[in-house]
Amino acid sequence: MSASLYRQRHLWFAVLLVLPIWKPVQADECRLITREWTAMDDREVAITRNDGSVVRITAKVADDPRERSAGFQHVCPSTIEKMPMLFLFPRPAKVSFHMANVHAPLDIAFVAADGRIAEIQRMATYARSGEPRQRTYYSPSAPIIAALEAKAGFFGALDVLAGKARIDHLLY
Repeated sequence: MSASLYRQRHLWFAVLLVLPIWKPVQADECRLITREWTAMDDREVAITRNDGSVVRITAKVADDPRERSAGFQHVCPSTIEKMPMLFLFPRPAKVSFHMANVHAPLDIAFVAADGRIAEIQRMATYARSGEPRQRTYYSPSAPIIAALEAKAGFFGALDVLAGKARIDHLLY
């Protein structure tokens, strides 16, 4: 057997050993980060609480259709715990969010055109494998320019309530 043929056989054997590692992510699996997650910019966001004090946070910014569509899908809870996600829309829009392939409950703040947090809703995860899945949609009652998603309890822990609290500005 020639050295070239010997190397080819061993190369194929090595490829066959490694292939199972490169399997696609299943619906119930999560990743620490996704391709869409890494494409999103990190930005500082200023939130004015009801009492007028300002909290600055860093959030991933989903500002194009692909990033907005991906959101927190397939991201592990440990990653969701660390960084909120700000969805920006080019103009006021009536939008809907769902929790398909999201692995941790979230709070979502819907931001009106004037920067005021109009509503905050808690979004629950779906049933896991083998159980029936009913898709629930979460929507604001009026058009919004942005939505901030964070781990469940985030807004309560910051003492941020809908109505008077604001997302004042993004610091670029």
